[in-house]
Amino acid sequence: MVNEEVLQEIEEAKASGATTLVLSEMGLTSLPPEICQLTNLTELHLWDNKLTTLPLELFQLTNLTKLFLSFNQLSSLPPELFQLTNLTELDLSFNQLTSLPPEIGQLTKLTRLDLLDNQLTALPSELFQLTSLIGLDLRVNQFSSLPPEICQLTNLTELHLSGNQLSILPPEISQLTNLKKL
Repeated sequence: MVNEEVLQEIEEAKASGATTLVLSEMGLTSLPPEICQLTNLTELHLWDNKLTTLPLELFQLTNLTKLFLSFNQLSSLPPELFQLTNLTELDLSFNQLTSLPPEIGQLTKLTRLDLLDNQLTALPSELFQLTSLIGLDLRVNQFSSLPPEICQLTNLTELHLSGNQLSILPPEISQLTNLKKL
Protein backbone atom coordinates (compact mmCIF):
# COMPACT_ATOMS: atom_id res chain seq x y z
CA MET A 1 0.00 0.00 0.00
CA VAL A 2 1.29 3.43 -0.89
CA ASN A 3 -0.45 6.12 1.05
CA GLU A 4 -0.49 9.89 1.10
CA GLU A 5 1.97 9.93 3.98
CA VAL A 6 4.60 8.20 1.83
CA LEU A 7 4.04 10.57 -1.09
CA GLN A 8 4.30 13.52 1.31
CA GLU A 9 7.58 12.16 2.74
CA ILE A 10 8.97 11.83 -0.79
CA GLU A 11 7.83 15.34 -1.73
CA GLU A 12 9.40 16.85 1.39
CA ALA A 13 12.65 14.96 0.77
CA LYS A 14 12.71 16.19 -2.82
CA ALA A 15 12.05 19.80 -1.81
CA SER A 16 14.77 19.77 0.85
CA GLY A 17 17.33 17.84 -1.22
CA ALA A 18 17.47 15.23 1.55
CA THR A 19 20.22 12.62 1.45
CA THR A 20 18.48 10.22 3.86
CA LEU A 21 14.92 8.93 3.69
CA VAL A 22 13.26 6.63 6.21
CA LEU A 23 10.13 4.84 5.02
CA SER A 24 10.34 2.01 7.54
CA GLU A 25 7.52 0.42 9.53
CA MET A 26 4.87 1.86 7.21
CA GLY A 27 3.27 -1.37 6.01
CA LEU A 28 4.34 -0.68 2.42
CA THR A 29 3.61 -3.37 -0.14
CA SER A 30 5.08 -1.25 -2.94
CA LEU A 31 6.99 1.97 -3.54
CA PRO A 32 5.62 4.80 -5.63
CA PRO A 33 7.45 5.58 -8.89
CA GLU A 34 8.06 9.09 -7.52
CA ILE A 35 10.90 7.60 -5.47
CA CYS A 36 13.14 8.00 -8.54
CA GLN A 37 13.01 11.79 -8.17
CA LEU A 38 15.17 11.64 -5.04
CA THR A 39 18.48 11.70 -6.86
CA ASN A 40 20.35 13.16 -3.84
CA LEU A 41 19.60 10.16 -1.64
CA THR A 42 22.61 8.35 -0.26
CA GLU A 43 20.72 6.41 2.43
CA LEU A 44 17.32 4.72 2.11
CA HIS A 45 15.60 2.86 4.95
CA LEU A 46 12.79 0.53 3.90
CA TRP A 47 12.99 -2.03 6.70
CA ASP A 48 9.97 -3.62 8.32
CA ASN A 49 7.51 -3.25 5.47
CA LYS A 50 5.75 -5.84 3.33
CA LEU A 51 7.70 -5.43 0.10
CA THR A 52 7.76 -8.52 -2.12
CA THR A 53 9.43 -6.82 -5.10
CA LEU A 54 11.52 -3.74 -5.73
CA PRO A 55 10.41 -1.24 -8.38
CA LEU A 56 12.73 -0.45 -11.28
CA GLU A 57 12.56 3.25 -10.33
CA LEU A 58 14.53 2.47 -7.20
CA PHE A 59 17.55 1.56 -9.29
CA GLN A 60 17.79 5.08 -10.68
CA LEU A 61 19.02 6.26 -7.27
CA THR A 62 22.64 5.77 -8.22
CA ASN A 63 24.02 7.90 -5.36
CA LEU A 64 22.76 5.43 -2.74
CA THR A 65 25.51 4.16 -0.47
CA LYS A 66 23.28 2.51 2.16
CA LEU A 67 20.13 0.50 1.46
CA PHE A 68 18.24 -1.18 4.29
CA LEU A 69 15.63 -3.75 3.20
CA SER A 70 15.46 -6.01 6.25
CA PHE A 71 12.17 -7.44 7.55
CA ASN A 72 10.36 -7.48 4.22
CA GLN A 73 9.08 -10.37 2.11
CA LEU A 74 11.61 -10.41 -0.71
CA SER A 75 12.10 -13.87 -2.21
CA SER A 76 14.36 -12.76 -5.07
CA LEU A 77 16.36 -9.73 -6.17
CA PRO A 78 16.14 -8.13 -9.59
CA PRO A 79 19.48 -7.90 -11.42
CA GLU A 80 18.91 -4.13 -11.73
CA LEU A 81 19.57 -3.78 -7.98
CA PHE A 82 23.23 -4.24 -8.76
CA GLN A 83 23.29 -1.07 -10.85
CA LEU A 84 23.57 0.71 -7.49
CA THR A 85 27.34 0.44 -7.69
CA ASN A 86 27.97 3.07 -4.99
CA LEU A 87 26.44 0.89 -2.27
CA THR A 88 28.71 0.33 0.70
CA GLU A 89 26.06 -1.24 2.96
CA LEU A 90 23.25 -3.57 1.90
CA ASP A 91 20.95 -5.10 4.50
CA LEU A 92 18.73 -7.89 3.18
CA SER A 93 18.25 -9.67 6.51
CA PHE A 94 14.96 -11.27 7.54
CA ASN A 95 13.59 -11.81 4.05
CA GLN A 96 12.84 -15.00 2.12
CA LEU A 97 15.75 -15.04 -0.31
CA THR A 98 16.65 -18.47 -1.68
CA SER A 99 19.50 -17.29 -3.95
CA LEU A 100 21.53 -14.26 -4.96
CA PRO A 101 21.97 -13.27 -8.60
CA PRO A 102 25.51 -13.29 -10.02
CA GLU A 103 25.23 -9.53 -10.61
CA ILE A 104 25.99 -9.08 -6.90
CA GLY A 105 29.64 -9.07 -7.98
CA GLN A 106 29.09 -5.60 -9.46
CA LEU A 107 28.79 -4.03 -5.99
CA THR A 108 32.53 -3.65 -5.63
CA LYS A 109 32.30 -0.84 -3.03
CA LEU A 110 30.25 -2.96 -0.62
CA THR A 111 31.82 -3.13 2.83
CA ARG A 112 28.85 -4.69 4.69
CA LEU A 113 26.42 -7.30 3.42
CA ASP A 114 23.77 -8.60 5.78
CA LEU A 115 21.91 -11.76 4.71
CA LEU A 116 20.84 -12.91 8.19
CA ASP A 117 17.73 -15.10 8.35
CA ASN A 118 16.97 -15.96 4.76
CA GLN A 119 16.78 -19.33 3.02
CA LEU A 120 20.08 -19.31 1.17
CA THR A 121 21.80 -22.63 0.46
CA ALA A 122 24.71 -21.39 -1.68
CA LEU A 123 26.59 -18.23 -2.61
CA PRO A 124 27.30 -17.23 -6.19
CA SER A 125 31.00 -17.27 -7.04
CA GLU A 126 30.70 -13.58 -8.01
CA LEU A 127 30.18 -12.72 -4.33
CA PHE A 128 33.83 -13.51 -3.73
CA GLN A 129 34.82 -10.61 -6.02
CA LEU A 130 33.61 -8.20 -3.31
CA THR A 131 37.05 -7.73 -1.83
CA SER A 132 36.03 -4.51 -0.02
CA LEU A 133 33.73 -6.47 2.31
CA ILE A 134 34.66 -6.15 5.95
CA GLY A 135 31.41 -7.56 7.35
CA LEU A 136 29.42 -10.53 6.02
CA ASP A 137 26.46 -11.89 7.97
CA LEU A 138 25.22 -15.29 6.79
CA ARG A 139 23.56 -16.40 10.04
CA VAL A 140 20.35 -18.44 10.06
CA ASN A 141 20.33 -19.69 6.48
CA GLN A 142 20.55 -23.18 5.01
CA PHE A 143 24.28 -23.48 4.31
CA SER A 144 25.78 -26.93 4.72
CA SER A 145 29.20 -25.85 3.44
CA LEU A 146 31.20 -22.81 2.41
CA PRO A 147 33.23 -22.70 -0.79
CA PRO A 148 37.02 -22.37 -0.50
CA GLU A 149 36.72 -19.10 -2.47
CA ILE A 150 35.67 -17.44 0.80
CA CYS A 151 39.41 -16.82 1.25
CA GLN A 152 39.25 -14.18 -1.51
CA LEU A 153 37.42 -11.85 0.88
CA THR A 154 40.72 -10.80 2.40
CA ASN A 155 39.42 -7.64 4.10
CA LEU A 156 36.76 -9.43 6.16
CA THR A 157 36.97 -8.58 9.84
CA GLU A 158 33.58 -10.15 10.72
CA LEU A 159 32.05 -13.33 9.34
CA HIS A 160 28.86 -14.54 11.01
CA LEU A 161 27.83 -18.13 10.27
CA SER A 162 25.77 -19.42 13.22
CA GLY A 163 22.38 -21.02 12.67
CA ASN A 164 23.38 -22.96 9.55
CA GLN A 165 24.03 -26.65 8.99
CA LEU A 166 27.80 -26.28 8.77
CA SER A 167 29.76 -29.22 10.12
CA ILE A 168 33.15 -28.12 8.79
CA LEU A 169 34.74 -24.94 7.50
CA PRO A 170 37.06 -24.91 4.49
CA PRO A 171 40.73 -24.82 5.52
CA GLU A 172 41.12 -21.73 3.30
CA ILE A 173 39.26 -19.74 5.94
CA SER A 174 42.60 -19.51 7.77
CA GLN A 175 43.77 -17.19 4.97
CA LEU A 176 41.37 -14.51 6.23
CA THR A 177 44.06 -12.90 8.35
CA ASN A 178 42.04 -9.74 9.12
CA LEU A 179 39.20 -11.76 10.66
CA LYS A 180 38.44 -10.63 14.21
CA LYS A 181 34.98 -12.21 14.65
CA LEU A 182 33.99 -15.64 13.41
